[in-house]
This record gives sequence, C-alpha cells and structure tokens, in this order.
Amino acid sequence: MTDTHRRALVWGATGFIGRHLVDNLVRCGWDVRALTRRTSAPRIDAPGGVEWIEYDPSAPTHTFTRAVAGAGVVFNLAGSSGAVASNRHPLESLDSNCRLQLQFLDACQRSGERPHVVFASSRLVYAATGRHPVSEEHPLAPRSVYAAHKLCVEQYHAIYAQRGAITSAACRISNPYGLDGEVGGKGYGFVNVLIQRALAGKPLAIFGRGLQLRDYIYIDDLVRAMRLCAEHPGARNETFNLGLGRSISILDAATQIRGAFSGGPIEFQPWPAEHETVESGDFVLDGSKARALLGFIPAFTLERGLEDIRERLGVTAPAPVRLAAQPPAARAAVRITTA
Repeated sequence: MTDTHRRALVWGATGFIGRHLVDNLVRCGWDVRALTRRTSAPRIDAPGGVEWIEYDPSAPTHTFTRAVAGAGVVFNLAGSSGAVASNRHPLESLDSNCRLQLQFLDACQRSGERPHVVFASSRLVYAATGRHPVSEEHPLAPRSVYAAHKLCVEQYHAIYAQRGAITSAACRISNPYGLDGEVGGKGYGFVNVLIQRALAGKPLAIFGRGLQLRDYIYIDDLVRAMRLCAEHPGARNETFNLGLGRSISILDAATQIRGAFSGGPIEFQPWPAEHETVESGDFVLDGSKARALLGFIPAFTLERGLEDIRERLGVTAPAPVRLAAQPPAARAAVRITTA
C-alpha cells in the first residue's frame, strides 16, 4: 500500500466503532481524517493528531469534497442504527442512511481520486437461516427499514464502483461489543447495554427465553478486520461477513456477562410486538471468505473479550457463576430480539 493509500477518512468517527477504528489506524501508522456531525462527542487524542472535519448540513457538497480530498481509503460508518427505530421513523432513516450516502459518493466521483471505501453494513440484510452457517451468498431479505437501507447503500457503492468512481468492500457485521467510551449513554448494541447494566449491578433484561443463537465479535477484532479490508488487494469490490464464526445463545451471553461483571439477575421480559417483527431468528456466521481472502482470524472469544474489558477497566475478577439462569418454560413460543 502506498503512502497515499494510508491516508484514511473515517466517516462516523465518534461512534462506538469509529472511535476504536481511529485509535487502531493511528497506532498502525495511518494518517487519519475524521468526519463527524456530533460536535459534542468525545474525540480521540492521538499521537501526531487527527484532522477533524465537522459536517455542515447547509453545505454537504462542500463538506464531502473537503473530506474525501487526498484520502486513499474511506471507512464509511455513517448512518443511524436501530431496526425498531427505523420502522418507527422510516423517512428519517431514509435521509440519514441513503440520501447522505449518495451525496458522499457523488463527491468521491467528482474528486477523480477513486478512493477505496470500506462500508459498515449489517448481518440483518440476510434472510432467516435457522442454524445453518450463513455465507455471503445466502439469500437477502431485510426485516426492517434499517436493514433495507443498509442493503440499498451496498448497492449504491457497487454502482459507483462499476462507474470507476471508487472501489469498495461491504462488511456485513455480526453483533459487535467492547469497551464503550459513552458509558451512561444509550450504548451500542444489546451486548454493550448488558455490559453497562452488569457493571452498575442492575438486572440484565432479555426478551422471551433468550435461546436464539448470535455471533459476537469483539471490537478489537472488528476494527482489525475492517483495516484488512482497506489494506488487502483481495478486498476490492467484495463483500465480507465479519464475526467470530462461532455462535452461542443470548441467554448464554447474558450469563457470561453477568458472571464477568457481577451483574444483577437475568430477567425474562415479555416480547414487545414491534421487536418481534424485526427478529431474525438464529444466526450462525460463515467467516471463511474473510479468512481466505484477508487472512482474518478472530483473536477473542466472548469470554476472552469480556476478560479484556474487565482488565481495561481494572475490575476485579468475580467468583465464577456456577448456574445459568433458567428461561421460563411456560412460554416456549416467545423469542428474543437483538439488532
């Protein structure tokens, strides 16, 4: 990779993934420019500095033109998240997840620099799978406006790649978790919410019985995989599943979190109707393509990831939890949701 291509724009740099990605890139010797609309969000203080650009909604063309100038790689993490929220407010999701993306891609085309764009998509674009491993070739059937927009933006990138304006790598990310600098805020994803509640000694609430399988990827593994999508020539115009490649139930995950941080009891709550409509069922990720083309092998199981968070926070290791909570038997038909 040339020096030019080691100049990265991180769009969405103050979000959970973005903060960790900026830190990883700087430590790996990249020149980083960060684009954010959140003026009050925490910013990385990195050796050598990070150039910060504030999104100006009154002049999007100017903002994006300035942001992409000279950037060989763009990590595109922008957009609102939340499957349920997107169904409640579909037009807001359209604006934040689609319209801005077209303005950004137009700026890339006008620049003439043909940057490589690593786009953060979602596992939620897939159709229901049962317990069979999901490869990148699995049928697509979003169950929320959020997931539909993620898939739409994947196609935007593919169209602009066909035009020769960019190259791209679409990253269909499983459930990420890790040390979240915005403790006390809404958190990122249900795993981080459970971690925050456990650290506060509060009950860990899950819907239904919590028996659905999920794949959990630690943030350090995720940002390393995304960096490989930028560095490796084999990632050009490809789609990758990014996850651990090993699934456990939500109940087992909650039990491990409770044990790692001495959290309160696990509480089984009734299934909210609007969550049931976006529930994807079991998810088992096939990560063989990322392993073969990128050489990506995750380093953190869920247990090891939780241990790393505990070490970084200086939390004393608790006594082992001997018995997992038991899900209610009377309502076997109810399910649990996550995004």
